[in-house]
Amino acid sequence: MAHGAAPPSNGLVIGIGNPLRGDDGVGALLAEPVGGRSVQQLTPELAEELARLEAVLFVDAWLAPAGVAEPQLTPISPTQAGAPETHRLEPAQLLAISQVLYGRAPRAHLLQVPARAFAHGRALSAELQAALPAARALLRGWLQRHA
Repeated sequence: MAHGAAPPSNGLVIGIGNPLRGDDGVGALLAEPVGGRSVQQLTPELAEELARLEAVLFVDAWLAPAGVAEPQLTPISPTQAGAPETHRLEPAQLLAISQVLYGRAPRAHLLQVPARAFAHGRALSAELQAALPAARALLRGWLQRHA
């Protein structure tokens, strides 16, 4: 493996978002209690860590279309990566960086939790609170399969 990366290990949950911006903090809310890590945004520096993993679950707030109240768990791959923005990476783009730089990327899923409120503060919207039991169930299922 390139750049001295260690052999792959099990799985990791990465919560994305700012816990001081209402519903945007759902990534940390779900990732940290299960031993995952939280980041405000994905950065290229995470690519080396991903290369050592067998599986990764990204958890993020999602401005879902009207009428959608359930969290979604979807597989993602480096082949879905578009051109990166200058200040923000999507999970598929980070996987692509891992693949290019380290020769591998883990199996990956994205858990999107419907969110509505992104104002300053820690308060969660009623919609997000209602979606949390289903999101936790999807997270537990993923952990049983990959951790």
